[in-house]
Amino acid sequence: MPDNEPKAWYRSFFDDAYLQVYGHLLTPDRSATETDFLLRTLALNAGDRLLDLCCGHGRHAVGLAVAGLDVTALDLNPASLATAAQHAGEVGASLRVIESDMRTIPFSCHFDAIINMFTAFGYFESEAENERVLEAVRTALRPGGRFLVDLLNREWLVRNYIPKEWWERDGSLYLEERTFDPQSSRNRVRFVVIGPDGARQEIPGHDIRVYALHEMIAMLSRAGLRFTAVYGGFDGEPYGLKTRRMIVVARRPD
Repeated sequence: MPDNEPKAWYRSFFDDAYLQVYGHLLTPDRSATETDFLLRTLALNAGDRLLDLCCGHGRHAVGLAVAGLDVTALDLNPASLATAAQHAGEVGASLRVIESDMRTIPFSCHFDAIINMFTAFGYFESEAENERVLEAVRTALRPGGRFLVDLLNREWLVRNYIPKEWWERDGSLYLEERTFDPQSSRNRVRFVVIGPDGARQEIPGHDIRVYALHEMIAMLSRAGLRFTAVYGGFDGEPYGLKTRRMIVVARRPD
């Protein structure tokens, strides 16, 4: 299916379905920990220009705006952007929101830093289209600007793969069904929800290309970005086979 097909999973999943299955993970404490890590790791200062690429509901963008950064939040989902703008208004933060595909960043040599959080990369079926995202990032960064992408660690995923997992929340029973294709390195996830009344709901879920570290480093290099560091978690732990996250930092050369 072409990436611009209206039925592509990322055009519908980030509405009510996203919060239904992942909302319980996105706690204020988690957002604060991740935001503090971003400020430290990217050496961000008040007034720096930052782009939150695929910002979702703005949980990082708003926190960084509160810290005094000049923040732009970009997302394809207008409802998510409206939520981010509303949250910014409630806390008195200034936030610029832009509705756009992540492959199209309407800036050149502008940002001091760009972030892409919570495995919001690898959405497209074509490798070339995923690389377009990194090319757009390089163009939008000023020389010396930093890029941080937070990904699920492929090595951890393979070592700990669980095809089916059940959990219960608020009286409903959730089944997360996963399929990993080692040839394409794509992880496909769908959900089934059984409500308190026994009603069954199927949520198509997502389909994401999962990258190994050496693949990300090569892609960044082809896009004109220089790999500088990798972390295994938001406490700054070293990246390794057993770390759930793969947080990659790169830089646009001067």
